Amino acid sequence: MKEKLILVMVLAIFAVACNSKKENGVPVVNLEALSAIPLDHSIDALAKGTEFIDVTLPPNARIDELSQKELGLLKAAAYRFYHHVSLADNQYQVDIKDPKSLYISDQVVKAYEQAIQNTNHFADSMAKAGQAIQLPAVNEEYLNKLLK
Repeated sequence: MKEKLILVMVLAIFAVACNSKKENGVPVVNLEALSAIPLDHSIDALAKGTEFIDVTLPPNARIDELSQKELGLLKAAAYRFYHHVSLADNQYQVDIKDPKSLYISDQVVKAYEQAIQNTNHFADSMAKAGQAIQLPAVNEEYLNKLLK
């Protein structure tokens, strides 16, 4: 139960962190909402393949206003990106040697990288305030939730 609470807190931070880029057209990505909203079509092949993914969302877009196609693209991009994220010393580390190898637009990759930076910063600031939180690891179980 405690782990779920921490995960929800972290993912809520992701959502807040990404909001700062909305005015620049960077997709707003709330990972918890993405994994919670079911799709009416399979994205397995897209997520695990090499088809180029680009998602352009209008400013102030909300997850619940997106089409099934847009949700599928965001979930597939998240699946690809977060396969390269690990947790070390309570900080998320992104290990992407060549972003082009993900076949995701630069705009989407930058949005995910910014979310990671903001989450790490939040964890640091909580620790400095004496309220350390343990960031959850990104594991295969979570990534597979994005495919549904």
